Amino acid sequence: MSLGEIVSPLSSFLRLILTLGQKKKRPERQLEGRIIARGIVAELPKEIPFYITAEDGTREKGIYVIGLLIWNRGTLPVVENDFLPTAPLIVKVSGKTKFVGSRILAVEEEVRCSCQQLTDQQLQIHFDCLNSEDYLVIPLFVTGNPHVNVELSGRIIGQSHPIDHTAAEMKANVPERLASLMMLIFILNMLPGFFIGGALIIKMYGLDVFVNNFESVSRWYSMPFTLGSIAISMFLVSRIVYWFERRTYPEGYPLESDLEPPLHKSIIGLCKCIFRGDKIRLSASLFSWGKPIIMANKRVRRRSINDWIR
Repeated sequence: MSLGEIVSPLSSFLRLILTLGQKKKRPERQLEGRIIARGIVAELPKEIPFYITAEDGTREKGIYVIGLLIWNRGTLPVVENDFLPTAPLIVKVSGKTKFVGSRILAVEEEVRCSCQQLTDQQLQIHFDCLNSEDYLVIPLFVTGNPHVNVELSGRIIGQSHPIDHTAAEMKANVPERLASLMMLIFILNMLPGFFIGGALIIKMYGLDVFVNNFESVSRWYSMPFTLGSIAISMFLVSRIVYWFERRTYPEGYPLESDLEPPLHKSIIGLCKCIFRGDKIRLSASLFSWGKPIIMANKRVRRRSINDWIR
């Protein structure tokens, strides 16, 4: 019996198992919105007597950009005429946030698209056609709260439900979750690994081996102790550096390290990244420096700067 005669039935059986329980995907139209980035364009402290002037002439203290991804996840193409005249594709923000500008970029060069600002808090999106898996990248320039929810609304003929939803933040991928898991284990092992691991090594091997022949200790005991020792050393060095830095400034003077989140908040952020996929970052804003926030990021196809400002 040849190799092909053996492999062919096995491959057919494997394909049958993989297709069991899968529903046949029916043709549909489905547009979704996601937040792929949040960033700072320009900021000025309130005490400085200067302002940032937007395109419409308004003066602001902070301009931010929100990267919005509009993605056709359905199996059918979506054209602008598919929207009801009374329910076009609208992007909205709320609260004190308002739009001061926008740009739009299509993954396909042939797609004609544009943004029309209706009010300070509403934009209408125009495009001629989005095929299945095509998407639009829309940098939204806003003032006010840069972490505001971005809402989409509209009604497509043939779509089973309205588009109305809040654009979701992009989730952390598998490598980011694994890196957060490794960091969490490193932090949580700091005290148990050093004290419990050290006590077990002395008990099992004796103090002489611990001091003079540590290489002979089993890795199951030596590895947690070594990692715990490194973590404690890093913590002590950081405290010593902070103490010397504090001595060079008057008492109560705010240092950059004072604005960093405490250890327990860092652990909470790592757990959210691991179990919920939240991308936790520290704010670099002048108005909220060091505050733990969600700053999503996603790669898109490489473009030139002219594509973003046309």
